[in-house]
Amino acid sequence: MDGWQWRAWVGPPGGGKVGAAFLVTADRLLTCAHSVRGLDEARIGFPGLREDLPARVTHVGGWRRAGDLGDVAVLELREPVPYAPARLAAPDDPRVAGRTFGVWGFPRRHDRNERHATVTTSPHRGMRQEWWELKTGPGDWLEEGYSGSAVYDTDTGEVIGMVTNAELRHGDRADLGWMLPLASLRAHWEPLDDLLPLRWASPDARRELRELLDGVRFTEPLAADLAWTVGRPALDGFRSAWASVRYVAEGLAEERLVRYLAALGRHLPEARRQRLTAWSARHLPGAAPAPAHSDPASVIVRLERVTFDNAFDVAVQTWIDGAEGPSRPVARVPERKVREVVEEGVAAVAPALFGRDWMIEFAVPESWLGRPFEQWYVDARNRIPMRRYPVVVRDVERLRPGSIRRDQAHHRWRLLTERGCGEPHRVACDAPRRGGDFERWLEAHVDFSVLVYGSRPMKTWLKAALNNGIPVMLWTREKCVGPSHDDCEGHRVLDDLTAAVGGRSPAELPRIALALRKEALVAPDGEPHCGRALTLLWDDPSRLPDPPLAMEV
Repeated sequence: MDGWQWRAWVGPPGGGKVGAAFLVTADRLLTCAHSVRGLDEARIGFPGLREDLPARVTHVGGWRRAGDLGDVAVLELREPVPYAPARLAAPDDPRVAGRTFGVWGFPRRHDRNERHATVTTSPHRGMRQEWWELKTGPGDWLEEGYSGSAVYDTDTGEVIGMVTNAELRHGDRADLGWMLPLASLRAHWEPLDDLLPLRWASPDARRELRELLDGVRFTEPLAADLAWTVGRPALDGFRSAWASVRYVAEGLAEERLVRYLAALGRHLPEARRQRLTAWSARHLPGAAPAPAHSDPASVIVRLERVTFDNAFDVAVQTWIDGAEGPSRPVARVPERKVREVVEEGVAAVAPALFGRDWMIEFAVPESWLGRPFEQWYVDARNRIPMRRYPVVVRDVERLRPGSIRRDQAHHRWRLLTERGCGEPHRVACDAPRRGGDFERWLEAHVDFSVLVYGSRPMKTWLKAALNNGIPVMLWTREKCVGPSHDDCEGHRVLDDLTAAVGGRSPAELPRIALALRKEALVAPDGEPHCGRALTLLWDDPSRLPDPPLAMEV
């Protein structure tokens, strides 16, 4: 059987040939997005074999106009063809430099047949981390109609990339062009990884993992986990969680992949997390079943108001592996000195948590719950804010032995963790409930565990929620100042915040809040964003260090 039958042409439904394509499975081909611009359907032909086959355009990369990245499209035939797909090289094949490769195209000719050319390329001829430069051989040219051609080894047939464009400067011809190497192609169409000869896991196992992670974004919390796994700041530019997993799997020892997948699982919904744990147990010998909920380390800042002198007792403790770690002596300070003492204490104990997944918890009096603690400094000397880490607040009264609030919170937190995820209950900025009505509403619904507010909650609402043991609350500290509540900022913030936390496990919420705060940093000024001035009350009663001996309780 001819080993070159995977080479094809592509054109619009109305007829004509505009470029090339190549078969990667029995019913799918790759070509350039610009060749099928604006089309839902195209025509495919395998020269001398089958012509004018209908195909759907099922995927287009990020390309929209000349110069854009992601000039990749996927075509799907109505029926499979009996031709062997192209043989794809390993993306990191070191034998590319110095070799000659073949390309083909369908330039405008009276005979309407394909034409062939030879090219050379090399990774060092890269451009914008997207393309490699192509140089034609003596007497050869690139023309319009070569776009979408595979760049292939003329001896083995191995494909290393796809032609996208050329610098037409000799009439309609060019001796210089560009291609997308396989590393770029798979970034724009991730199922291509299922077809590549990668050296980690089996093709079926990789496909299962990729599909499991489909749609999971590479977020700031995940970047922090990757940096911890790799041991250095993570690279930018990953388009998805799958891309970051692939980076670890292909370049690091298997134990690092085990560690990273365990960390990644903390950001997934419960059902998907369990599937990931099961995948690791089956395919990674070094993986041990991970617990359903991790217990991140913490710096726990505890503020107790003294009954005289407008002073506070400040305790800074650490929580590591479910037990108290290093701590600072309790300091009694006037209110104006609280921030300074807290920042000094956090900076002193934080090194004990380096290398771990950790957060900062402020257990404070009710009137302090809305303070912007994420704007305080974890390193005041270098002005590094605490918002680099997950920051939550807690009700300090629930840390006291014998607290009724503590007992109520235990009950609702247990229901929340048994369900695996919380259904957020919305409290709109124009909700008509008075304080007493709001408290009765909560008391009547003992299953409520997560409240989301559209604007800063009234004091009576906050007290009612604390008295009823609500363990998780989120709100923006900004007031809704719209002239009408028909389409106010508070409603839009409430919608976005509810969507962000709905269906997520309680263990995920601190890092979700972290990600939202980071998104808000780059949101346009004046535009409402649910991460701006965001407070997360997250009161896990199991994280209960003993009060320091000098602390009033």
